[in-house]
Amino acid sequence: MNQSIVAKRYAKALFEVALEKKLLDVVEKDLAVVVETLSANPELVDWLNHPMTDATMKKALFQSAFAQLNEVTRNFLFLLADRHRETILSDAYVTYRGLVNQEKGVAEAVVTTAFPLSNEDKQQLVERFQPIVGKELHIMEKVDSDILGGVIVQVGDRLYDGSLRTSLNHFRDRLKESRIG
Repeated sequence: MNQSIVAKRYAKALFEVALEKKLLDVVEKDLAVVVETLSANPELVDWLNHPMTDATMKKALFQSAFAQLNEVTRNFLFLLADRHRETILSDAYVTYRGLVNQEKGVAEAVVTTAFPLSNEDKQQLVERFQPIVGKELHIMEKVDSDILGGVIVQVGDRLYDGSLRTSLNHFRDRLKESRIG
């Protein structure tokens, strides 16, 4: 079965438990800590994914390394260890975060710029795009010098490309079309 489908199923189940226990934010923060810790330690991920590492050892690691986690999150990690599904953790976190945002009426906007945004810039983007989206907007910033300037905003499957690179490409295409052969 496709790993992303599996991750969505596990995330949905976790979401339902966290919603019932009113722990949506706590579990989201816990998962963020786990995912960030694992991303920063590729050796640890290799160890978790190694076929000789059994579930008991994985659970012991989760218990000691993440002792501060809520019981719901810890049990989720234990379930993943028992079923050898640690590889879906990052995808499950992304799906879980999306479900939490949907429940709260929040949309995430991935904003790509050539340079870091100031707080004022972020606020202006929120004021501009929040009415379009119709939800509270949270900005996730990406810096990519390849866009040269301007901004690319992605909210869900909508893309608003106001980058200088795209504008220059469109200009180039119009020049090519207008040449007399």
